[in-house]
Amino acid sequence: MKKLIFLLFVILFTVNLFAQFTDFHPELEWYTIKGKHVEVHFHKGAERTAEVVAKIADEVWGPITSLYQYEPDVVHFVIKDIDDYSNGATYFFDNKIEIWTSALDFDLRGTHNWLRNVISHEFTHMVQIQSS
Repeated sequence: MKKLIFLLFVILFTVNLFAQFTDFHPELEWYTIKGKHVEVHFHKGAERTAEVVAKIADEVWGPITSLYQYEPDVVHFVIKDIDDYSNGATYFFDNKIEIWTSALDFDLRGTHNWLRNVISHEFTHMVQIQSS
């Protein structure tokens, strides 16, 4: 009985750990552009980033899918430039990758292409998990 109560306690309180993923911002106007293998959904003001995401995603598609010998259906990238952090998350069960983009022009960031890195990283998660 104590184990059951503890398990329910853990489940109940870990739900809040993912609170960053619940903001959908219905006040924003959302648009979609299509790449060869992907669709990129973005809000007004993130057009340039969305075009770069579509280009990079199509470029990394071949090398990653050939490595795992698996091609997923159309992948949906959701670009959010509304918060003060940069991150990515993969939802392999519905072919969705969310990327939070913010201004990346701060000191200590380095010179690597963060957007290419995060797209490759998250897409690899999707292909790797779905292919297994």
